[in-house]
Amino acid sequence: MEEFADEESFYARPGLPWITPELRTGLHELDFGLEDNLPELVDASHLKGDLHLHSEWSDGNDPIELMVESATAQGYEYMALTDHSQGLGVANGLTLERLEEQIKLLRDMQEKYDISILCGSECDIRATGDMDFPNEMLAKLDVVVASVHNAMNQDQATMTARMIKAMENPYVTIIGHLTTRLLGQREPVEFDLEAVLQAARDTGTALEINASPERLDLRDTHAYRAREMGIPLVINTDSHHRNHLDKRRFGVAVARRAWCRPEDILNTLPKDLFLQYIRTPKPNRLSVFDERRVGTIRA
Repeated sequence: MEEFADEESFYARPGLPWITPELRTGLHELDFGLEDNLPELVDASHLKGDLHLHSEWSDGNDPIELMVESATAQGYEYMALTDHSQGLGVANGLTLERLEEQIKLLRDMQEKYDISILCGSECDIRATGDMDFPNEMLAKLDVVVASVHNAMNQDQATMTARMIKAMENPYVTIIGHLTTRLLGQREPVEFDLEAVLQAARDTGTALEINASPERLDLRDTHAYRAREMGIPLVINTDSHHRNHLDKRRFGVAVARRAWCRPEDILNTLPKDLFLQYIRTPKPNRLSVFDERRVGTIRA
């Protein structure tokens, strides 16, 4: 039996480059390897910001200042504070008045920090598909992460329409933890994946790869399909504690299994381009994202 000193020499035997473990799924990695066309995958060092962070204003553990300092320690150029909206009472969701107060606080805090502190909300998608805050309030925010937290037993058609309606809102930046699954605790909601992904692309709405180990949502196969369709993906930690930002590595692992390059991940954009992206109205903001993506991986 032939023996090999390492993986590189094993792969070299049939004329292949070394294939990173995340791509060893039995799909097309051998074909791409033989063509010397394997992608350079995203890693944690490529991330420039986290766009889903909670503080003690809702159900987080830490004050805003500590969350900002933790994001700064990660080397980030920007971050978004996205405490829960008013409808999620169990998470101490912010009322309109409290959100106004928080926005003012964050604008004032910016003078103390080099990192860009973006005002945001994890805004509930109501059972009807309407947002938990009126558009007049959403328009004041830099980043809106729209998420489903209730009425999860809706049938497939109703849930699909609900998600698409949320994406059609001009102020929704990202859909958070799309399937709502909690590993080992809660099954994903039912919806038409292709219809929802097409709506994300058509409306210029990004989809989150939630790095929380309890979620990992999108899962790798969903992120793979979203990447194929040119949908911006965002690796967020959904941090509720200042130490949770390190969990980005789990989201990166999902993205790598989905064959994602840095240019497939929205929050690898440097600050100037990311700010240009969020300040460009939907769906035209996709042009900022698309211009950075070179080529298409069809695997």
